Order: sequence, then structure tokens, then C-alpha cells
Amino acid sequence: MKHLPLFLSLFLLGLCLKAAAVKLADTALNQPAPNFILKDINGNTVSLADFKGKTLVVDFWATWCEPCRDSFPAVKMVVEKYKNDPTVKFLFIDTRETDANYQYLAKKFMADNQYPFNIVFDEKSDDGKMNATYRKYVMPGIPTKYFIDGNGFIKYKSVGYVPDQTKEQTAEDIEYLIEKVKAGK
Repeated sequence: MKHLPLFLSLFLLGLCLKAAAVKLADTALNQPAPNFILKDINGNTVSLADFKGKTLVVDFWATWCEPCRDSFPAVKMVVEKYKNDPTVKFLFIDTRETDANYQYLAKKFMADNQYPFNIVFDEKSDDGKMNATYRKYVMPGIPTKYFIDGNGFIKYKSVGYVPDQTKEQTAEDIEYLIEKVKAGK
């Protein structure tokens, strides 16, 4: 009985996240996406401009972020569904890392889980933290996904991860937003 208030709080939080996800899916943001130029997992330069004309899903995450990691099986399903669609691209920005070996940890995590994700690393901001791009996008936390159209406008944003959804449900939510962006909505 003593854990009942905690359980209720977590249950209500889950309901709020579901409601927020539905609301975000129905409201286009139409904001210019902040530019970035970052290094990928192989040391190559990647910028927002590289994705002009494409629907781009940008997923902010970190190796220490459990909800980020928990969302990845569903995200992998979506990445694999669109792997042969030249109009849809995915970019995973590893941000807010605190471990000095974050690049090694990210590479190992991707390899251990066989995630075919295009990983780039956020840069340090003026405060010395690895969050420069994260701060440009002004988000409440991670995981956060941005759905950007071919003209560089953020159409939708999805914050968090709903743990009581199946990976198939989560994948459907992501696919729904991708298709809306592709359709110009």
C-alpha cells in the first residue's frame, strides 16, 4: 500500500506522455530546423544541409539514457522499413554524454545490438558540456525525435518513450509522422 502513490504518479505520467504524443502527431510545428555540422561515428562531417530534399528523422539520445535505449528496438524496425526509400533518412545525435569514452561506448552499444543507425556526436557548448546541438533544438530531455521536411523545417517533435507500448505500436507512431512529413502535411 505504501507504494500506491508512486504507482499512481507513474501511471498518470504514462497517460500524459500518451496524450502528448497524440497531440504532437496532430499539430505541425513548421519551424526552421537549426543547422548543425557534426562528426559521425567514422569521423566524417555530417550537416543538416546533407539531407535537403529528404524527410529526416533526427533522434537525440545518449548511451546512459535508459528510455533512449528502450526505444531503439522499435526505431530499428522503422529504419529497416525505410532502408530502401531514398526519400527518408535517419540521424542519431549522441548528446549530453559525460563519460570520456563516449565514442567507444556508442560504437560498442551499436555493434552489440546490431543497430544500423547513422550516429553523429554532439559538440561541446560554451559551458563545456556535450550539448551544443541539443541546446539549439531547445528540448525538454531525451529521447526526442524531430521530423524534418526536405526544406529543412521541423514538422513534428516526439518527446520521450511510452514504456507500456509494444515496439510495434511505437514503430507505427514513428511511421505515421514520417508519412505525414512525406505527404507535406
